[in-house]
Amino acid sequence: MATLEKIRSKGGVFVAIFIGLALAAFILTDLMSSGPSIFSGNQTEVLNINGKSIGINEFQNKISEMEEFNKLNTGATGLTEEETYSLREQIKEMFISQALLEERYEQLGIAVTSEEVLDMVTGRNIHPAIYQHPLFADPGTGIFDPQRVMSFLQNKNVDPTAYFYWMVMEEQLINEKLFIKYGNLLKKGMYMPTALKNQEIAARSKSVDFDFVGVRLSTVADSLITVSEKEVKDYYNKNKKYFKREATRDIEYITFAIEPTDADRTAALEWVNKLIGDFSSPEVDPIQFVNLNSDIQYIGRNQRLAEFSSQVQDFILSAKVGDVFGPYFEDNAYKASRLVAINNMPDSARARHILIRETTLDATNALADSLMDLIRKGADFADLARRYSQDPGSAINGGDLGWFTEGMMVPEFNDAVFKGKTGDLVKTQTQYGIHIINIQQQGPATPKYNLATLVREIHYSSETYQDVYRQAARFAADNNTPEKFNQAIEEGKLVKRYGRSIRENDNYVGGFTSARELVRWAFETNVGSMSPVFEFDDQFVIANLVNAAEEGYASVNEVSPQITAYLKQQKKAELLAAQIEAKLASGASFETIAADYNTEVETVNGLSFSDIQVPGAGVEPALVSAAVNTPAGQISKPVKGNNGVYVLKVNNVETVEVSEDLLNTEFAQNTLMTVDYQLIRALRNDAEIKDRRARFY
Repeated sequence: MATLEKIRSKGGVFVAIFIGLALAAFILTDLMSSGPSIFSGNQTEVLNINGKSIGINEFQNKISEMEEFNKLNTGATGLTEEETYSLREQIKEMFISQALLEERYEQLGIAVTSEEVLDMVTGRNIHPAIYQHPLFADPGTGIFDPQRVMSFLQNKNVDPTAYFYWMVMEEQLINEKLFIKYGNLLKKGMYMPTALKNQEIAARSKSVDFDFVGVRLSTVADSLITVSEKEVKDYYNKNKKYFKREATRDIEYITFAIEPTDADRTAALEWVNKLIGDFSSPEVDPIQFVNLNSDIQYIGRNQRLAEFSSQVQDFILSAKVGDVFGPYFEDNAYKASRLVAINNMPDSARARHILIRETTLDATNALADSLMDLIRKGADFADLARRYSQDPGSAINGGDLGWFTEGMMVPEFNDAVFKGKTGDLVKTQTQYGIHIINIQQQGPATPKYNLATLVREIHYSSETYQDVYRQAARFAADNNTPEKFNQAIEEGKLVKRYGRSIRENDNYVGGFTSARELVRWAFETNVGSMSPVFEFDDQFVIANLVNAAEEGYASVNEVSPQITAYLKQQKKAELLAAQIEAKLASGASFETIAADYNTEVETVNGLSFSDIQVPGAGVEPALVSAAVNTPAGQISKPVKGNNGVYVLKVNNVETVEVSEDLLNTEFAQNTLMTVDYQLIRALRNDAEIKDRRARFY
């Protein structure tokens, strides 16, 4: 139990470091079994990756394990529906990556030895997830202590919670190491051929000045271009792989918002009126009263007059301490405010500090007192901050925190700075340790006001909820066909909304979160069906399924408009290129071509091969390539680009020195990035993956 409490109290930061590492990399292996589930089969199969079946029991066990791991780290009792959906997505990716990578590891003989694991947790190459884990830090200094790792490992076998926690951590470390080894093999096997390197150097060694004329494809009227049905079919057949799609659904829907009524607002107002008498009593502690009764707890800040709304400002200007204002309406709530204090305080301050955190509180105070004595005797504050402060962010600047306003720091620190005066050297304790604070500067003192505010937020009542539901249910019953549905929307001038290209495992539809019920309905019903009444995000929803596209290839008819538009653009480019080439052959100048197409001659200076955009043309790699490779003084052939057709003349070529070492470094960096970010994607592209989670979730 002691270990469990330590994990819960200290593991929060670790979640961000370690879970992020494991889940983002998609390399978590199966903690329970690396083989196929004995329950796998058509009815219980959740995933199938290249023939390897993952059953519902195996998949759900993984979810349960990671939920438990999250509870140990955060102390949370469970996950929200949205968090659970996200976890299912991540675990799906884990299983896919596991299946794809394990085969490669086995083929190549990649493994991680126990000695390597020990080195990552207690050796010379400690993994950041271990080194930065609060569980393995000295409680007094916050510094990593390898002895605490050893102690944890020695005791984990007698504590089931610690054993489970370590097994998860160890598997992450092992699998990250495997992934790195595999990636490094690929990276070391990649190189830039000499011919390609020389070609790249030659291209980069030029900086060109040139003139060009660009003729936009849009200048050719669509009516001048004809694309035949055969051309569309031929293109489709040659490029069919690009039209592969997931199963999707399209819906139309309307919503009935569950919003507070006038009666709900009146109830909130009556609640404040009922309590305002007690709240106004001089015998009542206003802060305690607010914390016991209000929907929003006491803030405890001294605020400038301008920070309050105009109606509260009017009250403050004529009020004395103890006066109460309200009820008043603000921020969708009814409120009553009591003036607790009026203080003259600076609005901002500049301070520096030294944060001390030793193994015990007595030792921390002793060191802090010693340093304060040295400072009073003339020691340099900034030098001591650099040497002793446990706040690395400010220590490097001599402890300087710069200017900050009230409320930015934790309360104890804030009060020490804003209740003190310029030049004070004070000591205060916060959750982070003992602070030695030097107040360097304070802004001019201005009146500030401390208010305790009783708040009753306006929410809809159960009666309102039931009334809106009855409206939605009546609409659904009366309009149970698409024809009636649309007619009622038109007659009632309701707002019809659309959900397009919904995928089988989606969790979001339109602006709704956690809309799995609606998604599952859309995939289990037929086109033309009307949905039951769903509830999402304080809204009731009624939907109509208008289209269903199954997994496979989109038909040629479905993608014909897309293909036709693309082929028209290609034909426009060919037409313009032929026209411009004919004009050049007849001796037309740049100016003549520009005038013929109602455009201008553009001039570009200092363009190199590494440039992405061309001024006056946009992102046109073909134009960049043509400019760099066209000899000086020569007019190019027409260049077909993304947005238009171009013809250019290079006026000047400058030689630019290109560092081969720099090119090698750039290639190495690009290789690292490519392998790290594209490895799993490349494996997935060649894999056959069947995702059947929608059967179960």
